[in-house]
Amino acid sequence: MHPAISLPSGFSNCMSYQPIMRARLYDSVRDGWTRACVVMACCTVSSLAHAAEPNWSLSADQELRYASWSGTRGFPASGSSAAGAGTQLYAPLTIQASGQPLENIKVDLLGRGGYVWSRQSTPGLTGSVTTTTDTVVSGTATYLGIPGIQPFVSMNVNLPTGTTALYGSAANARMDQDIVDLATFGEGLNIGPTVGVNLPIGEQLILTFSSGYTWRGAYRMEALLDPASTEPQATTLVGPGRVATQSASLGYQLANLTLLASASYAHETATRLDQVSSYALGDRYTLSGTVGYAWTTSSSTTFTASWTNAEKNRVLDPELLKIIPESFRSNSAVYRYRLEQPVVSGNWTVAPMVNYMRRDQNSYNPVTQQFIPAKTRIGAGGSAQYSLREGLSLKASAEHFWIKENLTELTPNLRVRGWIAMLGGSMKF
Repeated sequence: MHPAISLPSGFSNCMSYQPIMRARLYDSVRDGWTRACVVMACCTVSSLAHAAEPNWSLSADQELRYASWSGTRGFPASGSSAAGAGTQLYAPLTIQASGQPLENIKVDLLGRGGYVWSRQSTPGLTGSVTTTTDTVVSGTATYLGIPGIQPFVSMNVNLPTGTTALYGSAANARMDQDIVDLATFGEGLNIGPTVGVNLPIGEQLILTFSSGYTWRGAYRMEALLDPASTEPQATTLVGPGRVATQSASLGYQLANLTLLASASYAHETATRLDQVSSYALGDRYTLSGTVGYAWTTSSSTTFTASWTNAEKNRVLDPELLKIIPESFRSNSAVYRYRLEQPVVSGNWTVAPMVNYMRRDQNSYNPVTQQFIPAKTRIGAGGSAQYSLREGLSLKASAEHFWIKENLTELTPNLRVRGWIAMLGGSMKF
């Protein structure tokens, strides 16, 4: 699953209105969100005051995403002194439906699944995996019968159709979450309800507040492999902590200017390993904002910035037999910036872009058992979309990126470079 947050729940709900927001969710933006998504929006807030169209609409989006990297070391850098390389192919399919079955009830449904092939070819860290991904289904119902207030409730479910335990060398197919789309390939059954409210204020401003809670089901992950053992590789039963999330967002539009801002806070309970409380991830804070300006009817500029930070984790003290705050913070703050310039000409939409990411210190993800080094990442590329007819379009994008990792003060800077590309198509019925 790629839980946690594409947008705060309420703000995402707002996007379902006609024609409230035309948005792109960029999966190249990743962090402790697992896959995070940043809004690139052109917003008409005043339309929130009107009821949605009564007819149902259905859309399908199929993509093929490719990521390839090479660097001075593999992943993790401590695992091999040889030059590293890796490749991942990911094919997600998303189906969405939206409609108004009752006069004052708006319903939005979404389902997403996919298939992935991931391989690292670093000497000493070679491994590959081919698997389906987890399936995510969600639904949101919004009540439109109260002037000026639009309460909503949503349910998000992660179905465990992916692979959680990777035996032997296959575990090396997990790669840096700042490079590839999927750093892990499955979780347990997760159920996450959310309640919230949209508050349209005038014709230009909308506020959204929401609160969510996620119950996360247990799953098995491979235990560390003992090369000297002749026994089959053991597994660990992972009981993930439950997550409570509070979020708020704001959207504002005045003439050609669009402003979007959101904030969220997440608190997680302890994770149990083989029925023993072993760690609890630190509280997480996320701030993001987007400024968009339409210069003409065919040209606009959008700038997006985000900040994500996590406090100290709590870990098991073997003497006290309880979890306590770790002695030093093993989490990092992540800063992301993206600038894009979409241009429309006839049936074509072309959007060159540049982006920048900085992870301020080394971190460790106990969920995936991965060390994530401090780094700076610069990417440049663009996307293109061609409308074949109303409701049917083809799209493609490509980005070249450069990464400089700062592993320790005593080791030389490690460098990675690579490509991320996407081909896809969308159909709306």
